[in-house]
Amino acid sequence: MKRTNDEIQWSNATDDSTSSKQGQSRRIVSYIILFLVLLSWYWGAATFGNITHFVTACAVGHWWFTGEGSRQYTIGASIKRAFTTNFGTICLGSLLEAIIKALRACIGKDRRKNIIAAIADCILQILEKLIGYLNEWAFIYAALTGQTFVEAGRSFIELFKKRGWTAIINDVLVGTTMMIVNIAIGLTSALAGGLLIYFFMSDSPEKIITIIIASIVSFIISILMSAVMASILSSCVRTVFVCFALNPAALGATHPDHLQALTNAWHKFYPQEFATSGYAQYLPKPTMTKDL
Repeated sequence: MKRTNDEIQWSNATDDSTSSKQGQSRRIVSYIILFLVLLSWYWGAATFGNITHFVTACAVGHWWFTGEGSRQYTIGASIKRAFTTNFGTICLGSLLEAIIKALRACIGKDRRKNIIAAIADCILQILEKLIGYLNEWAFIYAALTGQTFVEAGRSFIELFKKRGWTAIINDVLVGTTMMIVNIAIGLTSALAGGLLIYFFMSDSPEKIITIIIASIVSFIISILMSAVMASILSSCVRTVFVCFALNPAALGATHPDHLQALTNAWHKFYPQEFATSGYAQYLPKPTMTKDL
């Protein structure tokens, strides 16, 4: 018995609908797998970086503070804390950061085709910067006080508001400065690598290509190496901010000359915040020096 045209069209439509649903299901599954893979990668990388950030903050704390309490800031003790008592704090902050990065990576290729994806990407970009900013300071506070991630995030915000330092930390140009230094190091290394090939390699048709490859490789390697050092220096500077907000007088017992220099700089560039911080009466009086 032959099928009518309506039956054939209905059968084709059903097949197309089934194929479309199967294609959508496969696409959703592929997105989920991609998200989980990216999440594991970003989470591991962020956790490793934040452990370094945590240990660096402890090292600065050991330099800043003195007495029995400073023993928890030694390198051995800080590494132990980073992988035991404070490991959950580090993992939680890293997880939040990794989730947003993984989501951005998944929807990144669709943002030019879909307005909703573009809006979502903008929102995620803002959240990524916000959480990254919070993590930088919260992990320092957690390293110095032993608080959890949520407690440390709340405490450092309250501390900086109390001291009137919210505007000061917004003016911190450490990241921009380190980025410029990294680029300068990369360009210098690329130039050095290219010149070495130029002077020591005999003339040949492949010489130009070799110079270009050597310059690119030198640039990438130097950028990666300098980025590690820059992140450590950036962590040190931010930890000094937190230590100075927590207990500036403690530096006077360990490094009084540095305390005097910090007090002079604080008074010169932020006199109003210096006067209203509540610490001015306990700190050495500012003295104008040639450095300032």
